[in-house]
Amino acid sequence: MRVGIVGLGLIGGSLALALRGRYEVTGWSPSPGTRAAAGAAGVAIAADLGALLPADAVIVCAPLAEIVPTLERLAARSGNAVLIDVGSLKGPVAAYALRAPARARIVGGHPMAGTTATGFAAAEAGLFRDRPFLLVPTARSDEASLTLAGELARAAGGIVTVLGAEAHDRVVAVLSALPFLVAAALARAGAELAGSATASLAGPGFRDTTRLAGTPPSLAASMLAGNSPNVLEALARFRASLDALERAVATGDPATIAGALAELREVSSP
Repeated sequence: MRVGIVGLGLIGGSLALALRGRYEVTGWSPSPGTRAAAGAAGVAIAADLGALLPADAVIVCAPLAEIVPTLERLAARSGNAVLIDVGSLKGPVAAYALRAPARARIVGGHPMAGTTATGFAAAEAGLFRDRPFLLVPTARSDEASLTLAGELARAAGGIVTVLGAEAHDRVVAVLSALPFLVAAALARAGAELAGSATASLAGPGFRDTTRLAGTPPSLAASMLAGNSPNVLEALARFRASLDALERAVATGDPATIAGALAELREVSSP
């Protein structure tokens, strides 16, 4: 199987490293430096975006704002190739699929894995191992294209779950956007209250909880802006829970506080 990969940063680079032993993988990036780094690591590099075709599948790992434009460019000459995007929002892709060429085959994908690092230097073949890999059918998906996308996701080490675009974006608001915002707010509160002591005195609890605050702002902003209704709902639910805890702490009564914590723990238990 011939697989093209557009974008060779953390996600695209990791997919290239994970899949190249099983398939004929060719990558391309608009960045000459990234192409050079991936090529030096043994990834076959296409001369340009169009040279990724013909292929059985092309995985689009571009920034959110570039995903639909890239799909448009590929769909115009994709032939029978399955186009798979791995962006963190699926509403825009689902909307594009409705107006895409009738012969286009488009499947949404989203590996729930990553780090705050960026670029090919951060890529690793095991990034997706035993991590959820979400597949989102579109108006241009068929059974064969979903099967192929699932095969690639599993070959990269992922555990496949299929869900719709609206459900995906609601879930991502809770599992990705909300943790980032909470981490960012906590990091700022720590800096304001503890000053320079925050970095030198923080234990693993604070460091682990605020790790996501290191996500590049441009990446986070695109995810938040494109999914704002779902993110706002998640924030409202979180704020209500935090307000309940604040009221309990304000009583100064250990039993009341323990009761509030137990109630939240019971609700959040799997």
